[in-house]
Amino acid sequence: MQQRVPDLSLGGKLNPPPEQALESKGTTRPWALQSHYNHAGWYIVWRYLVDPAKIIKAGRAVVIWRVDIAFLRQEDWKYEGSRAGEGRGGRTHTFGVKHPANRFANAIVYRHPKIVLRQSKPTLANGEE
Repeated sequence: MQQRVPDLSLGGKLNPPPEQALESKGTTRPWALQSHYNHAGWYIVWRYLVDPAKIIKAGRAVVIWRVDIAFLRQEDWKYEGSRAGEGRGGRTHTFGVKHPANRFANAIVYRHPKIVLRQSKPTLANGEE
């Protein structure tokens, strides 16, 4: 069964108040965030990168390079539509955060010390190995 905020049911309640709702999201994008819902609540966003050479963290092919925590309101979301055809499967409707770089600029709670953004992509800082 789908519920409004699937990562927190608040003692079995399927529709907790926004101030007590939590959604966890993972993304490789440096700023943008998408969801199938536009509901208000707390969002913890795990931003990760894939490092097949395992250079950034020895023995780890996936590295969390930033974590954001923000309270998003319904008006923070914009509808992005869908190309899914009726009865053909595909993606459902999608919402994206409006002005994500501004919205998440002060929401960072963890940043990997060796990672910087270059041309909107997470990469190793100069001189790091």
